[in-house]
Amino acid sequence: MSRSCRSVFLPTVGPSQVTQAIILRTRPYAESDKIVTFLSDDAGKLTGIAKGAKNSKRRFANCLDPFTRVRVHFRARPGAGMVFMESCDLLRPPGALCEPAKFAYGSYLVEIIDQLTAEAQPVRELYTLLAEGLDLLERGAATAVFLRAFELQLLYHAGYDPDLRSCAQCRQSVLGAPQAFLDATQGYLLCAACRIKGQTLFPLSGETLAGLEALKTVSLATARHRRFTPMVAAEASRLMTALLAQHLPRPLRSVKLIAALSRP
Repeated sequence: MSRSCRSVFLPTVGPSQVTQAIILRTRPYAESDKIVTFLSDDAGKLTGIAKGAKNSKRRFANCLDPFTRVRVHFRARPGAGMVFMESCDLLRPPGALCEPAKFAYGSYLVEIIDQLTAEAQPVRELYTLLAEGLDLLERGAATAVFLRAFELQLLYHAGYDPDLRSCAQCRQSVLGAPQAFLDATQGYLLCAACRIKGQTLFPLSGETLAGLEALKTVSLATARHRRFTPMVAAEASRLMTALLAQHLPRPLRSVKLIAALSRP
């Protein structure tokens, strides 16, 4: 077969691009390749094929583990769902995130980012949020306030900002009310007046709602140094689990890992 004939069958790829990224997940493909999903700072979440990555000692060496910061050299293929990864430069290894507890909570941050982020839709704030979250987790513990702040800010940047201020029915404020109620199946709040008898609703204090509303605008570093009372921590966890469930396409594997590590 002539050279001109062979070129007809080669896939068309665009020009080489470079972006900084955080590796979200990797899985083996064929004998020597890997499928890699990464969150970039300027191109959004991308999934690519790293040809020969299992055997590569130069192009992908120590670069494809979750949490790793890399510089990705890739080419996009028009109409294709995956990019072609040419190589990765290691910028920062996972470090302390390999420790069991930090790995579990790091996996949680990465997994909810992955599930709530669409492919190839750049949102720089999501990259910044994940980078800051992993940085803080590497240096300290995953406190309840830190996790709730991360979840709330993720929902905001992903376009799912929850209304924690008002009743979904009458639109009256619930922040100053002694109690509001969560409809976990619908993911919204009701005031006491709009509550329908017989509904399965979870009570929430105004203190919990005000505390969560405040976390939408503080840095993760600031949130990590704040504390919830045990009651607020329990209510906030239940509320955020219900709100996230409205948008997650599948159960979170990292939650089971965290639960396993929490057992005595």
